[in-house]
Amino acid sequence: MRRARLVVAYNGESFHGFAINPGVATIAGALGGALQQIFQEPVPVVSAGRTDTGVHAKGQVVSCDLHDHVDLVVLQKQLNALCGPEIVVREATWAKDDFHARFSAIWRHYQYTVYNAEYPDPFLVATAWHVIAPINLRAMQLACDPIIGTRDFSAFCRRPKPDLEPDLEDPDLEDPEVSVSGAREISLKRCVMQATWRNQGDGIFTFDIRANAFCHQMVRSLVGTFIEIGTHKRPSSDMMTLIRSGDRAEASQLAPPQGLCLVEVGYPNIEPVVSQKTT
Repeated sequence: MRRARLVVAYNGESFHGFAINPGVATIAGALGGALQQIFQEPVPVVSAGRTDTGVHAKGQVVSCDLHDHVDLVVLQKQLNALCGPEIVVREATWAKDDFHARFSAIWRHYQYTVYNAEYPDPFLVATAWHVIAPINLRAMQLACDPIIGTRDFSAFCRRPKPDLEPDLEDPDLEDPEVSVSGAREISLKRCVMQATWRNQGDGIFTFDIRANAFCHQMVRSLVGTFIEIGTHKRPSSDMMTLIRSGDRAEASQLAPPQGLCLVEVGYPNIEPVVSQKTT
């Protein structure tokens, strides 16, 4: 068996997130089902990030173990025929045996899209958050500074319950810490390397954020707060206040999922052992 690395794009509108969830359609369920149909045996898949219901991806990375005689060019075409057009494998390569889509990643890059106009655009409904109130870009840009660096994002994440033996495959449980009571509590500290708002023109604003990891609902919570700042419902200084408080109740409502997209995942020494790609 050899470790394969797939770069996957998908429209998450019709899926209940990435992770397997019995009874509903998920990205992992569709990919795993297609792989099982091709190889006539279960093929577990691991992702770099477990995107939520309705969230999209351009550069999700998936790892799985396949027989070493598999032709990845043929496999890529088979998967795209079975899963497309909603799910598309953009690249298929062999990776080193110790490669792990999630644990080998050193950063993830998400982008959130906002459409700021009086009326919605039918071509952006599935990929952007329609905001009617005028947006002050400068105010949102100023609010980016406090989230750069290593911060505790408790105010912007859904905190998992303390657990004596957390599931380390759960994306919310990246850095368990032992509390005074002896229970395993979860650190919500993350290192944000980039956070930038841009006006792309024609009413489209994008927020790009790159970090070593993200806790559950972090980006959507941040965007909800940024938009309240940009529409003058709260000052830019509130972002630092929220970071310091760690109080989830003080942050804004979540931005809707359709505006969020996993753009890219970074790895050290990413060059695969053998590369098989199609253009």
